[in-house]
Amino acid sequence: MINNLGDKLKSARIQNKLSRKVVAELTGVSVSMIGLYESNVRQPSLNILIKLSAIYKVSVDYLLGTDSNTRNVLYLDGLTDKQITALKMTADCFRNSNT
Repeated sequence: MINNLGDKLKSARIQNKLSRKVVAELTGVSVSMIGLYESNVRQPSLNILIKLSAIYKVSVDYLLGTDSNTRNVLYLDGLTDKQITALKMTADCFRNSNT
C-alpha cells in the first residue's frame, strides 16, 4: 500500500469542498469505491489516480508521496490567455534577475 494515499485523497477532497458522490461522478467509479480509496482498503488505478489529481488540483507525485518539491504551485484556471502570458513573463523576469 502507498503510505498515506487514502489520507491525502480524503484531505484533498475535503479541501476542494467536494462530496464523495461528486468525485465518484467525475471519475466514473462508485461512491463506495471512493470511500475504499480514502480508507486505504483499495488503491485507485493509475487512470483514476490521474483523474483524482486533476480534480483535486494536486500532482500525482504528491498523492504517491514522491513529491520532494515543496514550492508552491500556481493554478491558472479561469485566467485568459493574455493573463497567463503576462504571469509567465513576470515569472521569467524574476528568474532572470537571480542570475
